[in-house]
Amino acid sequence: MRGVTSEVIAEVRSRAQILDVVSEVVVLKRSGKDYKGLCPFHTEKTPSFHVNLTKGIYKCFGCGEGGDVFTFVQKVKGLEFIDCVRELAHKYGIPLVETTEERKEYDRRNFLLLLYQQASQYYVRLLRESSEGAVARQYLQERGIDEETIDRFKLGYAPSAWDGLIRYLTESTKAAPSSLEEAGLVRRRNDSNSYFDLFRHRLIVPICDEQGRVIAFGGRTLGDDQVKYINSPESPIYTKGQHLFAFHLAKDGIKANDSVIVVEGYFDAITCHQFGFTNTVATLGTALTSQQGKMLVRYTDSKRVFLSFDADQAGLKAVDRGIETLNQVAEGIGIDLRVISVSGSKDPDECLRRPDGVERFKAAMDGALSLIDYQLEIAVKDLDIRSHTGRIESAKRVVPILSQIKNAVARGEYVRQAAIKLSVREEEILSDVAQYRRDNRLATPGPSFSPRLPEKRIPGQAVPLGRTRNGLIDGTVKAEQCLLALFLTGREDYEKAREALQDEVFITPAHQRIKETIYAIGPSFNNVEDLEYKLRDRLAPERESSAALVEVILKAEEMSRQKEPVEGLLTDFRIRLMKERVNLATAKLLSLSKMGKEDSEQATLQSKIRELTGIGRILPSLTNLSEIGDLQRKIEEIIAPFEGQPHTETRL
Repeated sequence: MRGVTSEVIAEVRSRAQILDVVSEVVVLKRSGKDYKGLCPFHTEKTPSFHVNLTKGIYKCFGCGEGGDVFTFVQKVKGLEFIDCVRELAHKYGIPLVETTEERKEYDRRNFLLLLYQQASQYYVRLLRESSEGAVARQYLQERGIDEETIDRFKLGYAPSAWDGLIRYLTESTKAAPSSLEEAGLVRRRNDSNSYFDLFRHRLIVPICDEQGRVIAFGGRTLGDDQVKYINSPESPIYTKGQHLFAFHLAKDGIKANDSVIVVEGYFDAITCHQFGFTNTVATLGTALTSQQGKMLVRYTDSKRVFLSFDADQAGLKAVDRGIETLNQVAEGIGIDLRVISVSGSKDPDECLRRPDGVERFKAAMDGALSLIDYQLEIAVKDLDIRSHTGRIESAKRVVPILSQIKNAVARGEYVRQAAIKLSVREEEILSDVAQYRRDNRLATPGPSFSPRLPEKRIPGQAVPLGRTRNGLIDGTVKAEQCLLALFLTGREDYEKAREALQDEVFITPAHQRIKETIYAIGPSFNNVEDLEYKLRDRLAPERESSAALVEVILKAEEMSRQKEPVEGLLTDFRIRLMKERVNLATAKLLSLSKMGKEDSEQATLQSKIRELTGIGRILPSLTNLSEIGDLQRKIEEIIAPFEGQPHTETRL
């Protein structure tokens, strides 16, 4: 399978945690022992998509989609199973045997990562050891950055020489200058084929991916350059909108504090970390993207995000852009978004370097305004609400903000508060808000009903056995799920189910495949969790079987909590399954009897239908598994002569 072995599949599954993978696409919030969010596979406003971290599976109770980490990536990215495994293997550093072309691309990316690693080591050494790096060391000392922080962030120094990095890398890695240009480390001169270093006489701040690998640099001038900061261009390993500065260092802090602080600049983040706010990340010179927004809340249960941008006009605009993105990401989840305003300081770095900086910053976090409160405050900040014209203009500004509040109760409360603050009638603001929502199509539509139209079918058209629209198939599926679940509720249950269901043939192909795989694995597993993982690994390439297995696993988990005796469950579920099969068989024979058969055939059909009806009557009284097996064989004998015959769909 192009380098994908069963061992690779198992290793990828163990390394690619489903919570991390799903959180790249879905904003998840803890709900009991699971996590939930808005389903990415259908449109919904109330979260019905659940991730079971313990089992490593997901399930949407709205549209029915379910699976494991492989199924999710396949569905989201439209990949075949093999390509999905390969992508995850690359991401988590699991080696594969690949085609020549793919190996070249993989090696190319790894070589670029190597170049950045080597460049980072070069810059770090020059900062620590070279006499030329003294100016950078002095700069860091003046900013109060200590040695531990310098080491943690791998800060470095780029020398003034035009070709210092070029000479170092071409010697240490044998890289061609053109490769260094592709990596974004050097540039080509316009008038020749020669190259020069991108960063010269600058403090170097490495930008890392989530795994801590250096993928780009930010360079702060130490001279009189007009451009204070220059940054690495985007490359095959670096896209600004997909990364956050210091995220690899902040993950543990985000988990521990159950919140994340977002700042603008590199040194805002660095200083925050030095002073104990280790849950801080920084944007990379762009407005927050949707992917960054999802990264922010991936490791929080509270989904609390603090925005602390510069207190100038650009900072205010950055807050607004961040709010817009996080609102889109958080739709239906309820991100607790707050805006930090540090009075007397232009940014977190300046605040924290003051003698009372830590206390001031903590106080600013404690007093951080909620999203709505911040927006309302900023909207009327420059207006005199004591004047007639000031109140009119203030009302105009707050109406669009109030209109965005989806919760009617919350919207009403904010309207009431705004009316009191502006000294206007509450009914007037309510009227303007309602009109604004109508004009901008924000009003919630009334309930609608779209009846499900029956499928059009040509009279007399043949359909497969059991293809009815009255729930018969659903009943069969559920009964089969319950029987398969007994294999996964405990070792003792497994043994009894294995003996009782040896000759059982399931109608649902995916269920039959799961059963065959269970018997193929045999008793060579440590516990039912081990059996579950073996099943998932073997069935992973088969999307339908893998999805069906998720339903079985969830059913097994539900049944384990009920702690019912397995003997009774085996009997109950087999009887339930037989009832469904009797109904399916009866439906088929009834449809055949309506197709203009000869009298002798009609008589035979009616006789068989009566036999099935008789079996249906005695099923509830069965208690012995051997009796169930005998009746199962009897049903098969009755229906066998009619298998493969076309029949019309029968509505019972």
